[in-house]
Amino acid sequence: MTSTTDELVLAGRFQCQRLLKSGLGVNTYAGVDLNDGGAVIVKTVDASAVSSAVSLRVAHEAVILRRLERPDFKPLVAVGRDEDILYLVQPYVPGMTLQARLEASGPLSVDSALRVAIDVLRSLEHAHDGDVLHRDVKPANVIVGPGEPIERAVLIDFGFARSAWLDPTIRDEPVGTLRYLAPEATGALGATLVDERSDLYSVGVLLFECLVGRPPFDGKDVGEIIRHHLNTPAPALGSLRADVPRAVEGAVQRLLRKDPDHRYQSAAAVLADLEAVAAARSRGFSDPPVIVGLSDRRQALTEPSFVGRTAELAVLSGLVDQARLGSGRLVLVEADSGGGKTRLLDELVRRAGPGIWVLRGQGVDQAARRPFQVLEGVAAGIVAAAQERPELVQMLRVRLGDSGNAAAAALPALAPLIAADGPVDVGPEAYGQIRSVNALAALLDALGDCNSVVGTQPDSVVGTQPDSVAGAQPAHPVVVVLDDCQWADELSVRLLASWAENAASSTGHVLVLAAFRSEEVGPESPLRTIPNALHVELGPFDTADVRSLAESMAGPLPHEAVEVVAQLAEGSPFMAAAVLRGLVESGALVNSNDGWRVDSTLLASAQTSRRAALFLLRRLELLSPSALSLLSVGAVLGKEFDLGLAVELTGQDSEAVAAGLRDAQRRRIVWVDEKTGHCSFRHDKIREALLDRLDEATRRTLHLRAAHRIEATDRDRCFELAYHFDAGGRTDRALPYALEAAESARRRNALEVAVDHYRIAERAAVTDSATRAQVAEGLGDVLTLEGRYEEAAKYLER
Repeated sequence: MTSTTDELVLAGRFQCQRLLKSGLGVNTYAGVDLNDGGAVIVKTVDASAVSSAVSLRVAHEAVILRRLERPDFKPLVAVGRDEDILYLVQPYVPGMTLQARLEASGPLSVDSALRVAIDVLRSLEHAHDGDVLHRDVKPANVIVGPGEPIERAVLIDFGFARSAWLDPTIRDEPVGTLRYLAPEATGALGATLVDERSDLYSVGVLLFECLVGRPPFDGKDVGEIIRHHLNTPAPALGSLRADVPRAVEGAVQRLLRKDPDHRYQSAAAVLADLEAVAAARSRGFSDPPVIVGLSDRRQALTEPSFVGRTAELAVLSGLVDQARLGSGRLVLVEADSGGGKTRLLDELVRRAGPGIWVLRGQGVDQAARRPFQVLEGVAAGIVAAAQERPELVQMLRVRLGDSGNAAAAALPALAPLIAADGPVDVGPEAYGQIRSVNALAALLDALGDCNSVVGTQPDSVVGTQPDSVAGAQPAHPVVVVLDDCQWADELSVRLLASWAENAASSTGHVLVLAAFRSEEVGPESPLRTIPNALHVELGPFDTADVRSLAESMAGPLPHEAVEVVAQLAEGSPFMAAAVLRGLVESGALVNSNDGWRVDSTLLASAQTSRRAALFLLRRLELLSPSALSLLSVGAVLGKEFDLGLAVELTGQDSEAVAAGLRDAQRRRIVWVDEKTGHCSFRHDKIREALLDRLDEATRRTLHLRAAHRIEATDRDRCFELAYHFDAGGRTDRALPYALEAAESARRRNALEVAVDHYRIAERAAVTDSATRAQVAEGLGDVLTLEGRYEEAAKYLER
């Protein structure tokens, strides 16, 4: 070893010229190989001054680099010891770090981001094949060139890689930048295995940052970042950048799943998908229809990719673009139950592009009916937006004018935002429904005008806001998604028809998507016959679609398994996924070292179900008793239910309930909103199957228990109390709440809902003459307002 004042020469050959970084006892220099003049990177450790663990790291890196050698790249030049200095020499990779490139120039083009991800994944594939993990995949450890598009990316710094060779006491030392670490790699999941899939999660973070310019998760401290990795879904790329191909979005989402079992299982599988996208783009296809995950050899099922609806998605995406230009309209999306309406709308929302404000509502069956129930989620979304951007309140008030009070009367949740102060006479009851319809139609139009204000909300939309709010034209449209409209009340359907008629002749930036089940809406239904509405009908999946969906969940599958899934699903995407899960849960489809194989006896038994509904019921019977009890209570409460209330009604201890909930979540039957404490069934078919297995006496008992508990905690929930007491057979207890609910619905001009609750009161067999008169008069008045004069007269005569 020779040394000058400024330079260190090792083994008489490697001259260290410039210190690049120093940490953990390791110095890294830019240098030159004096034998051939080639640029090199030299890492040195003073063995006499550091622990044996640090020395082992350098030796370990040398072993790893030797194993990563490929014909086109030799990552190790030399390793040795010169007196007390351990050194490791690698070839210099020209270029700059990806981190520096992103900081200097912002997000990469889609093609450059694909090149970076593909090259990084190739290195990881080679490393993982040698049982080596990198554990520190991040932009600072990727070297790229300056050109556009990027032609090559090199993953460097395997110094903290993990393999079986490294001593266990060193192997699992937490390293790297927390923003890029998988949830299990942060140590927050205890003894959860850290394996190749952890590197793949880091690739997902890196690819997201390449496309957006920032990682998906950040925070003010370590704890906040870890919580995001554990609990926060990755943001939708499509809402942040419009030119990201759907397959790339799907790949990133799969890479960033919290549970390693639900991610890609190998670098080779990610490579296959991204290389297919890159190849198609090189042939001129900007958004190639690549189904992610088809080549992934999986040990467990994951969520299905978006399959089989590309044409319909293209139509809806085009309508979003038209709404940007001021051509909003109503679109009716229909399919049989389980036909993929909600998944299509979710994908559209994910792909809607920057600046879109999405508001969602949903109809509900076998639950307490409330006025404009399908619009309650929309109202909640407006309230949430106003909390983030107070300017929205004034803009809505100005835009709605006198209609604000009528809109607030129909949707009381909006009253603090749009109603005038003090008592207001909204006009004669005879014209109440017309007022409500016109006011809510005006509200829909106003939302489009106001999106220039809410366009920068972090949780709803991503976009830019004009410097001046006053007089600003909306830069982005509003998309109102109303699901399960087959259960919408009559006045909500009239609203859709009225708004559609005006939207056809006006310039508006609102797109309304109303989805419904084909089999529950007859040909003469007012919903199906709305003029000026565009219809999009989703047909059944064929066997090829079913195979694509199933293999996106499982990887390659035996032909006979796909045939059974297709047979039982009968064209339903939801049932195809449910049947596949059921085959795995029942042992009819088993994973082995050679991939998935079938148990012929159990597969034949599954086929005896013949229809998907029976198969779904058999799948529910596989649940633990605690899970089945919790879900049965939840099914009685609604598609979405309060988890705390359901837990109380089960009568089980908290440990049993928690185990049951985990079982249901693991089987993808429910999902839980940690913020609200609400639990939701993933599909109405699951809830319907649970209700169907309950005998009438059990259902009545559960309804009564729910009513008593709600009454003890919140007597103002009159709609729910009337419904549950009535369904529980205690119409006498339902009576006061039914009358209160009927009057509330009448004040909101929801006459159909008011009639329903007067009918509940009528069933109470009232003996008190004054109450009988109140019920009869209320029914007579409401029926008269509905134009049902003969029926109304019978009640009024009483």
